[in-house]
Amino acid sequence: MKKIVILFLAAAFCALSCSKSDYVVYENIPAAFYISESGVVAVDDLLSELPFTVVKGGDAHYTAQVDVVVDTRLIVKYNISNDLNYIPLPQECYTLSESSLNFGEDVKSQQFFVTFVGEQIAALDKGSYAVALALESDNAVVNSEKGYVLLLIEK
Repeated sequence: MKKIVILFLAAAFCALSCSKSDYVVYENIPAAFYISESGVVAVDDLLSELPFTVVKGGDAHYTAQVDVVVDTRLIVKYNISNDLNYIPLPQECYTLSESSLNFGEDVKSQQFFVTFVGEQIAALDKGSYAVALALESDNAVVNSEKGYVLLLIEK
């Protein structure tokens, strides 16, 4: 009889513990946008276009507009934190394929490309240059830790 009670308790414990999920499903979480290749990127090949993916996390059924903007404050912060002296790359030295991305309800990611203008870069003095791109939005949340990319170029 004692074995039956122990077996019954063990079965009840298993049934109760298996019914709980290790994952919590959250609904209606506002979208938080980020760049999947975020952070500092050393650019070695100035002849290729660099793809970057903007991802919408959170509630997939959310419409938003996200802008890709130049933010030189990121270069200043990086220089101070690392005791370096990167100079902002002049805007005529690169182009963005998209500066504004519109996310429909079912759109979870979009890409933009950075293309460097070789002849403009060749005309620059030797030095350390950087392009700082950040996401901004008036109607959505941008992940502050992953909402930017800092492209470092050594010439």
